[in-house]
Amino acid sequence: MQKVIKDKDGKIINIGDWDCCSDTVTNEEGEDVVIETNPMPEGAYEDTVEIVKGWDGGLYESNDPRRIKT
Repeated sequence: MQKVIKDKDGKIINIGDWDCCSDTVTNEEGEDVVIETNPMPEGAYEDTVEIVKGWDGGLYESNDPRRIKT
């Protein structure tokens, strides 16, 4: 089982932890403020699923029919 991030519709958009990058910027008052530069999309959530390697070398959820060549 592996951690994934799914969008609000339940589609996998990332395998593993989300890379929530941040940066420090200086605001108009001269204060350093940390901002997120890669937030998760609205409605996205963490889940755990089985990931398998498909016929084409891609990674798929184990119940995804695209994992098998037809």
